[in-house]
Amino acid sequence: MRTYEYRFRSALTLAALLLGSQGMACEPPVGFVNPPRPDIAPLEQLLKHTEQIEIARSLAAVMQAGNRPLSQGIRPTRDLPGVSGSFGTPGARRLVCLTDGSIAIEEVLHREADSESQRFRYVVWNYTSPKFRDVRYAVGEFIHTQPAPDKTRVNWTYRFSLKEGRDSDLFRTSFLESVFAEWMRSLLERGRANAEATPAAQ
Repeated sequence: MRTYEYRFRSALTLAALLLGSQGMACEPPVGFVNPPRPDIAPLEQLLKHTEQIEIARSLAAVMQAGNRPLSQGIRPTRDLPGVSGSFGTPGARRLVCLTDGSIAIEEVLHREADSESQRFRYVVWNYTSPKFRDVRYAVGEFIHTQPAPDKTRVNWTYRFSLKEGRDSDLFRTSFLESVFAEWMRSLLERGRANAEATPAAQ
């Protein structure tokens, strides 16, 4: 058994304890089976959308401001659900519960950091929300850089692999570059507001 599978299954038994402190319920549905991670295609072959924002705070301050539960940062928009709770071992795999009652699985693929940049890549699959009915899996990636001591640039990219037979052009225009792009922008703006509401270090 792989380590991430063991950690994930162990976390399932602790769901009530882990989420009780957050006041949110996130439990696997009846009959849930921990699914294998999909084989990920070369990233350049996937449908891609990137959003960018600049925050008037240092990288360290931005990362500290973002250190909070997913349910506080990933809120629903008019068209897409937010996160109601999650559990699992950070850096391995976790079950994510969405506000429309659906779930997804998330696993960290890559993380690197130094004093002036951070990169975080993850894969999400097993979406049960009808909003993601065309999606086989998605690869998200955050790249934080610090072009100046009091400025952080955030690039957030999502890449999608679609289920067989889905129309990629229709998905791009009707979802990825409209509904989903709006969702990404709203979360980045929320993150900027949260970080900039914290007084800058003197």
